[in-house]
Amino acid sequence: MRVKLKGINKVGKRLADGQRVAYYYAWKGGPRLPEKPGSAEFVAACNEAVAQKSQPKSDTIQALLNKYQEPLKWQGLGARTNKDYIGHIRKIEPEFGDFPISALPDRRARAAFLEWRDKMAVKSRMQADYVFATFASILAWALDRGLTDANPCEKPRQALPVRTGGMHLDTG
Repeated sequence: MRVKLKGINKVGKRLADGQRVAYYYAWKGGPRLPEKPGSAEFVAACNEAVAQKSQPKSDTIQALLNKYQEPLKWQGLGARTNKDYIGHIRKIEPEFGDFPISALPDRRARAAFLEWRDKMAVKSRMQADYVFATFASILAWALDRGLTDANPCEKPRQALPVRTGGMHLDTG
């Protein structure tokens, strides 16, 4: 049976003696894979590399976000609420997924989170506040369980109205 592995990066190389060889990597910039494609060792090494890549570091906000989304938390919530929370979490992940948990007690963390919220508020104040409230809820959940020492998102004021020119735009 033939298996098509996605993302394999093949790099051709000319050796000093003039011979051409091909090296295979799990992805661009990823670990080099042994053997040739199709061998059992190649597939096993590729699967192991992908599994290690997909595991977030346990000391980042991404680990908290993943733990928060475990099935027990979602029981009893409506389908729409689940969908909204997941959408909010998808907005948090690219911005702060790699943020270290150990940096949460630092006062500058709150400033960074609020600055991010204010950038979102340019497009929609209400949506920015919803996403930020979800983030605060997740960090409160983590604080209650001893997974972090601080919740820099607790008790935020609402996003400020956006001012353009001499006009005051307040949609909320």
